[in-house]
Amino acid sequence: MRSPPRSPAASTILGSISLLLAGTTALAQPALDERQYVARVLASSLEGRVAEQEARLGRAEAVGAGAWPNPALEWERQKTTSGTRDGESQDVWMASIPLVLSGRLGLEAEAADRNARAAEARHEWARAGLRHEATRTFAAVLAARERRSILEQSLAELLRLAEAIATRERAGEAAGYDRLRIELEAATVRDALRGAGLDAHRAEAQALRLLGPGVTALPPLEGSLQMERPLPDGAALLAELEEKRGDLRALALEAGGAEAARRAAGRGWIPEPSLRAGAQFLDVGLPGAGAGYVVGVGLPLPFFDRRQGEAARAEARRELARARHAALLHEARSRLATALEAVSGRRERLTKYRTEVLERAEELRQIAATAYRGGSAELLVLVDAERAAREARLTAVELTESLIEAETDLLLLAGTPEGTTPRSATR
Repeated sequence: MRSPPRSPAASTILGSISLLLAGTTALAQPALDERQYVARVLASSLEGRVAEQEARLGRAEAVGAGAWPNPALEWERQKTTSGTRDGESQDVWMASIPLVLSGRLGLEAEAADRNARAAEARHEWARAGLRHEATRTFAAVLAARERRSILEQSLAELLRLAEAIATRERAGEAAGYDRLRIELEAATVRDALRGAGLDAHRAEAQALRLLGPGVTALPPLEGSLQMERPLPDGAALLAELEEKRGDLRALALEAGGAEAARRAAGRGWIPEPSLRAGAQFLDVGLPGAGAGYVVGVGLPLPFFDRRQGEAARAEARRELARARHAALLHEARSRLATALEAVSGRRERLTKYRTEVLERAEELRQIAATAYRGGSAELLVLVDAERAAREARLTAVELTESLIEAETDLLLLAGTPEGTTPRSATR
């Protein structure tokens, strides 16, 4: 029995992918479980680096905010070059410092601090999203490999049956229809196996990409899709949503920062005087040189520019942040309730499927194999039982992966993506 010929282009593509992903797997690399893989992604991925630098920029923008204005030191020389006072000179040294008595500096420092904390909250949320993506990618790799393993086992069983049928056909104990039927089934599984191989390569490529450019070969990934994943209570998730979600906390902090900036700008009507003091030196280096002092006070009159524009922009930023916070909170609560129902429903469905379908399909295959060996069942009975068991196992993998996706989505929506780390793994 021969498989359908593979086109040169397809062979080249598959060969290139294999070389890219497995070319250096000969180098000994420690196997990674889900926790270790997620930690590697958070530490080395480019997305994580971008999020860190964005948070660093947010912290840097708060440096120096609310600091007292710098003093100034001035020197001025005046000298006559004609007239009755020719040759006389005057040197004036002056120091000045503005006096910010309105209290706006403390409010500006508060606004900057809140904005820096908002940047940290956004960084936390970005890491949560990256953890969520890494967890789902890890599960996708395991699921793709599991599907490929199921198809390989089924194909091996069909090929064994095909050899037995060929032997019986040569002995005149089986018709050509039986051989063609088993070959058709094997070809169908072989085609599905090719698709599963491509899916596995794609999932592994995504897993490798998340590890960053410093990793050229995907380390071995180990684990099981059949794992217990603890989830917090639904009521607790809803109650702690605003506190746990980094994006919600960032918007709340931005609104608080904008309010502090608005209050600081609202004090623009309070004059900020400047105090000046210095010394005056007359005819330095000449007979009769003298000295004196200079003092003064400058008082700006904020009749026209009272920082109205800054106050209006800060108020608009505050209202925008509040509106975004309200919209995001409403969306998060709605989606979280839906996610809770999805996780509960998928868990129940998977449990029932394993007992009502998967176990019966495996039992049916064993009974069909026994009956066929005893001569009381036809080939089609055995083929149908093999197909039913194969499809049941593939569906179980699909349902398990779907449940993992729902669980990770739920924990991300709740702001607790670290809860996706499995507590234990059981078959």
